[in-house]
Amino acid sequence: MFDRHAFTARRVTLGLSVEEMADEMMVARSTVYRWENGETCPSLRMLVQASRHLCAPLLSLMTDDDTEQRRKATAVDALLREGHSTTH
Repeated sequence: MFDRHAFTARRVTLGLSVEEMADEMMVARSTVYRWENGETCPSLRMLVQASRHLCAPLLSLMTDDDTEQRRKATAVDALLREGHSTTH
């Protein structure tokens, strides 16, 4: 499941405002606010996008309590690393 605290901490560490994060991800600012407040969770597709913008592994934005989602995230992380290494 989405780790809203890790997401927020990483965004703040990078010095990104909610508005900047929303603009980079092309979502409404209220969407990012709802993710960070725990009202909603981003889809896996949006988490992949967030991990790119936050320069963080996808798994770092997820909690340990949903093994199926973590399995999917592990596979996506591996594909992203593989694609990244072949493009450079």
